[in-house]
Amino acid sequence: MQVSLIVAAGGSGVRFRRGLRGARTRTSKLFCLLGGRPVIVRSIEAFRGFPEIREVLAAVSLPDRSALAKTLSAYGIRAKIVRGGKTRAESVRNALRAADPKSEWIMVHDGARPLVSRKLIKALLVAARRGGSDGWIAAAKVVPTIKKAGPKGEIQATVDRSSLYEAQTPQLVRRRWFERSYRDNPEALSATDEASLLEAIGRPVKILAHEGWNPKITAVRDLELAEAYGSAGGGGMTRVGFGKDIHRLVSGRKFLLGGVRIKYDKGPLAHSDGDALLHALSDAILGATGAGDIGDWFSDRDPKNKNLNSEKILAAVLKEARRRHFELVHLDTVITLERPKLGPAKEKIRKRLAKLTGLGVEDVSVKAKTMEGLGPEGEGLAVSCEAVVTVRGGGAS
Repeated sequence: MQVSLIVAAGGSGVRFRRGLRGARTRTSKLFCLLGGRPVIVRSIEAFRGFPEIREVLAAVSLPDRSALAKTLSAYGIRAKIVRGGKTRAESVRNALRAADPKSEWIMVHDGARPLVSRKLIKALLVAARRGGSDGWIAAAKVVPTIKKAGPKGEIQATVDRSSLYEAQTPQLVRRRWFERSYRDNPEALSATDEASLLEAIGRPVKILAHEGWNPKITAVRDLELAEAYGSAGGGGMTRVGFGKDIHRLVSGRKFLLGGVRIKYDKGPLAHSDGDALLHALSDAILGATGAGDIGDWFSDRDPKNKNLNSEKILAAVLKEARRRHFELVHLDTVITLERPKLGPAKEKIRKRLAKLTGLGVEDVSVKAKTMEGLGPEGEGLAVSCEAVVTVRGGGAS
């Protein structure tokens, strides 16, 4: 089974921008942070690791194309970026035309629906594999009482809700009928979802009902509710990890801290490049996600790790955290060093850590301490670093 994932992200977001302070802002909801990560990133990352999904195509409005490319690249997400259309259906059609012809199925998901669970995605894929329909959609049963009103607001009837569902995404449709629905339906570009396109040409589509919370971020209050949901633990568990590392300082070695070169006549003695701060941070993330420690992953007995760039260590650790469905939301670090004095380098380190982890600078703390002449750090013989990280997730798989 081969699937192309289309992420519909071409909307104008007018309702969202109206709710922002400063009515003239062009801030797109796609790039607003939710749990420390852009909405569009969270919407796509949920689909990582499914072998059936071979490619991602993002249909986005022209003004957002450059920003989306930079954002996805920063988070290591590979996607074809396609120009969005005037309607959602037109945006999806543009992406469909660019999809790999080998894909038998097309899955469409809203770029502003960031809390979709991996359990729901898997259920759709399993349902399609079993057969019995040309399409499957995620949907939630309508719970509130529904009233039908007249032109002046008078109630005309109470609608029977027993068979009513709210259509959501992801929606998974068989490609050949999806393409035909665009060809054969003159009103195709007005469709509001993929299921209605197949319905219009008489192909069967089934509902996969679920009880999870899978909101679409339409207004600012939706983003605020989603943030509160995650903070309360609804978006998965919150964990804290601690890491520590120490290295002897010797002549003839370059001195790196947090990926920043420190000017000094000594540097850390180590099998790798000796960046004690990145080592402590990597260990903290591994601990928080239950993935072992840095020695398990990068043994100093392995010659391949000789002089290894510690930024590569951190990148591998972050990749493993994402594979376990955790995201880093905050980090706090302490560097203990008698000399050299770090001074302005602290801010450079802070910015570098933010870039390496994908966090905002405001979610990164870098502190420097001395030992007042006590111990190996105080005598200028060593540097030690400690890191505490907060991660969230794990529960939505």
